[in-house]
Amino acid sequence: MTRRLSTIREQPHAAGSRRLAPPGSRGVPPRVVAFAPIARAANTRVTSVDVARHAGVSQSTVSLVFSGKGQGRVSEATQEAVRRSARELGYRPNVAAQALRLGSSSAVALLVPDITNPFFARVLRGAQREAQRAGYTVVLVDTGNDRRWEEQSFEALRAGPVDGYLLFEVMPPDGLERDEHVVLMESRAPKRSSVRFDSSAGAADAFRHLVDLGHLRIGHLASAFEAPTFDEREEARRSVLSEAGIDPDAQPRAITDITIEAAKTAAGPLLDERPTAVFCDDDVIAAGLYLAARERDLQLPRDLSVIGFDDMDFARVLTPALTTVALDADLLGSTAFQLLEDRFAGRRTKRTVVLPAELTVRDSTAPPPKRGR
Repeated sequence: MTRRLSTIREQPHAAGSRRLAPPGSRGVPPRVVAFAPIARAANTRVTSVDVARHAGVSQSTVSLVFSGKGQGRVSEATQEAVRRSARELGYRPNVAAQALRLGSSSAVALLVPDITNPFFARVLRGAQREAQRAGYTVVLVDTGNDRRWEEQSFEALRAGPVDGYLLFEVMPPDGLERDEHVVLMESRAPKRSSVRFDSSAGAADAFRHLVDLGHLRIGHLASAFEAPTFDEREEARRSVLSEAGIDPDAQPRAITDITIEAAKTAAGPLLDERPTAVFCDDDVIAAGLYLAARERDLQLPRDLSVIGFDDMDFARVLTPALTTVALDADLLGSTAFQLLEDRFAGRRTKRTVVLPAELTVRDSTAPPPKRGR
């Protein structure tokens, strides 16, 4: 309900001050003052108590719904009623206050080296799916392939309201407490749970495939980013080629950033060394190689065979479709969150999960040309 509009007058008072005259007094014309409704001032924040009253439930029920812990404890109909009331009232949960009250923010941070690489979108999707099931939100942080920025980003997150960390090719900083919830992806550290792909086996299968096709001059367009997974691919290259009687040090090799333009530039001098096949550390790198080969009028795979790594969505629509080592990035993300959830539950035993990396043969590989180009 609201108060009635009241009319008040101001009249002169001693020493230059003013006093209020009762309604109806003569003298100064009346000044009308409208009082706001006593129910709520315009700038008052809607609270969970208001939502509870509007929805006809307890405040604890509202807290369960917005903390993501209502599953199995609050019916779907009641949860929807609470969310509908929140929308109608314009309620926004106070995340910081909730984190202080519950000792948890229900959020985890995923740090990746390059947000522009589509592989990480799939990692995020897998982590996010598992996180939502458990009532958590995933915050994505791009470290920009910069080791110093990785550390600064991690330290900034430690000061904020996140409950745990998923680190993709990001090493935890020195001095990290053992009880901090961290899971590593594609890297390893003592006493830390981790999940990674069997990149060594996947790369070995790729090089064996080229050797079995009859290639003797096999180039390597390698990632410039330093990470254990790329070290494993290089070790597999050297091992397989040596076993086949091919000197790995005599093969064309170039280093590139993982972008299409950088790979295209780096691929030029490598192709000038006339390999009959090239293994690329990433599908994005392979796409750059395709452009460099096209500029030189090389026909794939007649003149040059190409293998990528990751099996991103665009690998199938390249012309020709790219032979590549398939990695299930979605599974990587979901598995990483499951390991993190174990940490939240107090299961602190270190676990290392190795996921398969499987060669997928498409149209970009064939036997080498019988005559020189």
